[in-house]
Amino acid sequence: MKRVFLLFVSLIAVALSAPAEAHSTLAKSEPADGAKLSAAPNEIRIWFTEPIKVGLSIIEVRDAGGKQVDQRDLRLDGKDHNLVRLSLSPQLIPGTYHVTWSAVAQDLHVTRGSFSFRVGP
Repeated sequence: MKRVFLLFVSLIAVALSAPAEAHSTLAKSEPADGAKLSAAPNEIRIWFTEPIKVGLSIIEVRDAGGKQVDQRDLRLDGKDHNLVRLSLSPQLIPGTYHVTWSAVAQDLHVTRGSFSFRVGP
């Protein structure tokens, strides 16, 4: 009985000491969700709670008609590995833009989300 108890305690100790599974979620973005901008931004910047695998992640920016307006050049920031950047088309016109993302964390967990911003009056 003592051996079973020690095995049980050992298993609990191992389970509690194992690292928690991480999920990369959106910490903040520029432009922020719901932002109203007087001029079109050159890029979208998104900070995640942990680094993502850029080659497996997807971020898209679409106009109100559904046309993709990003340059499809998602990349990690050189200094902050929680930050990714995505260039935008230089011809953005006034209107609402929708950003959708699917981020793959280092442990391969996938999180998804979206936000919108507006350019112009």
